Amino acid sequence: MKILLTCTSIDERERNETDHDSHYPLGLAYLQSCVEKYKSFQEVETHFLNNVCWDECFNKLKNEMKNFNPDVVGISIMTHSRVSSFRFIDYIIKEYPEVKIVLGGIHPTIMWEQIVNKYKNAVVVIGEGEITFGELLECYEKNSPIGEVAGIAYHDGQKIVSTPERDLIDNLDILPFPKHDLFLFEGKTVANLLTSRGCPFKCNFCVLDHVSLKKVRYRSAKNVADEVEEILKMCPSVRNIWLHDDAFMINKKLTMEICDEIIKRDIKTTFTCSARFRPVSEELVKKMEQAGFNHVLFGLESGADNVMRGMRKGITKNHIRYAVSLFAKSNIKTTVFLIAGLPGETKETVKETINFVQELQNINYLFYDDIGVCAIYPGAEIYDISKESKMVVPGYGVINDDYWLTDGDVPVYELENTHKQLLEWKEEIRDGVSFFRMMISPKNFLQQRKIIPSILSYSWKFNFLLKQPSINILAKYNLVDEVIYSFFTNEREKLIEKFSTIVESEMVEEILKNLTNKEKKKFINDYKQQRTIDKEVLSEWKDIISNMSENSINGKSKENDVEVALKMANVAAKTAHKKANPRLKVITR
Repeated sequence: MKILLTCTSIDERERNETDHDSHYPLGLAYLQSCVEKYKSFQEVETHFLNNVCWDECFNKLKNEMKNFNPDVVGISIMTHSRVSSFRFIDYIIKEYPEVKIVLGGIHPTIMWEQIVNKYKNAVVVIGEGEITFGELLECYEKNSPIGEVAGIAYHDGQKIVSTPERDLIDNLDILPFPKHDLFLFEGKTVANLLTSRGCPFKCNFCVLDHVSLKKVRYRSAKNVADEVEEILKMCPSVRNIWLHDDAFMINKKLTMEICDEIIKRDIKTTFTCSARFRPVSEELVKKMEQAGFNHVLFGLESGADNVMRGMRKGITKNHIRYAVSLFAKSNIKTTVFLIAGLPGETKETVKETINFVQELQNINYLFYDDIGVCAIYPGAEIYDISKESKMVVPGYGVINDDYWLTDGDVPVYELENTHKQLLEWKEEIRDGVSFFRMMISPKNFLQQRKIIPSILSYSWKFNFLLKQPSINILAKYNLVDEVIYSFFTNEREKLIEKFSTIVESEMVEEILKNLTNKEKKKFINDYKQQRTIDKEVLSEWKDIISNMSENSINGKSKENDVEVALKMANVAAKTAHKKANPRLKVITR
């Protein structure tokens, strides 16, 4: 039996066709490796087409249907790729009606009833697909009924059938490693890997709980390290392995074990991971740096208290400050994601976000270029809110489930603010936190000037931003000897302060060049006032950090920090407008 697996072109505004080191679909890689291990008689081809335009995607798949002539086509669908996936399904039904179609991924898992009703000859795999897909193939091979396969939905000719729910795979070590060689090639420098599956939280904009059911399952440290070694042996050009866990670091003990295993084996590569702001400790950060982690990405989304409570992440500003301050002591780069326009967003919360992010940048500079705008996905709480409140999607009308059968882009959350307003706030935030926006206007410069010392430290540490201008200033002001001296006398802070003053004066001179005499007079006056304001703000920030410790933030409770965070999130959930994921037995603990 021949099986074609694919993921089709995603929406143009979300697609990056030039990314040589783009992420690849581990879900399909796991599917093929499982099929080959447990159903070795199958012939499988997999094609990753998310990052190509629809015409190229469609031509490739048409050729595969003709030349490979598959018996089964499996399509992994995200909400962003649903339009092209539906077009391909329509083509298969018309040209190859005998081919069996199996659909999986986050979008079909949530919208299975709608999809099965539209495509009555397709089968939807709900949730994790490795075991379910294998059992389906066995039924197809034997030409036996599929009704005994758990975790699927299909149309039997008279009605929609959904079989009993498939249990999650508790022991992830039983799975073969994903088939990385489908997507790795000589010259590719980034590989992808999962050490766990699931997240115990339910943010109001997120849909991942529909697959993981708020349950986290882990792989053993040995199993993870074995896969890392296999990747590096398979593709020596790989220099960085990106861990795509929903909540890496949430289990401190296992994170430490993975790091220890990597260190013990003397594995030479770097790691990037996504993580939560808690739990985190100085011991953990040091161990991660020793193991080769060089980049950690956190989801802040908003720096406004009211918006943060609505998200229900189970964190406070002090948790965030503490985590950022710990990574500031390391050589691990920190990225903190932002989303404009979440529920509760106002012009005041936008200003609060800018102020808080600048406070974090003062602790440990965070680089920003672009930020996101809150989008609506089926299965997210904000989608339920939008439906119940009859949010209007421009060009469509009141949002409802039928929207997901149209060719429309994933809409933004416009229940409280217009898309135009959200884009304006997005740009306002960028003006306040992005280095690349700092010199666009005198206003932007004045807003960001207080974090120049942090920008300089970041530039020197990561060879970025102000590194070359800094070298020029060293020569211009004869500071080379002073820099060398600072490394031996522990006077780095004094040097940064002096250097910052020089850099700032150069920036001011550059701004003045482009101003009229009247504008210069106003800018100089504003500059003097801003320096006074910034001095007070920096003093306040310093006091906050000096009074922080692990105990003051997490308390001396004997409870696990993750459990404490879950309690915080669930208390907030009780007062939030919320609809349960029907697959969750218990939505709050």
